[in-house]
Order: sequence, then C-alpha cells, then structure tokens
Amino acid sequence: MSEPLPIGSKAPAFKAQASDGRTYALGDLLKSGPVALVFYPGNNTPG
Repeated sequence: MSEPLPIGSKAPAFKAQASDGRTYALGDLLKSGPVALVFYPGNNTPG
C-alpha cells in the first residue's frame, strides 16, 4: 500500500473502472470542471 498524498496536493493522473462498467480518466473528467474524489476503503473488502 502506498503512502497517502499530503492534504492539498494534486491527484496523480489515473484511470478507474466504475460500477457501471465504464472506465474514467481523471484528466478527461477535469476538462469539464472541478472533480471531487471520494474513496471508501471499506467497500468490497473483507471484515
């Protein structure tokens, strides 16, 4: 597991698959305006 980014730093470029099956790239989303990234580490994990 990598270290978290410091608060206020820019997110690195990445692509991720959403629950609708589509793959989203952060750079593409930012072309439309600000993006809020929310991570829920407990989802789909054991325990």
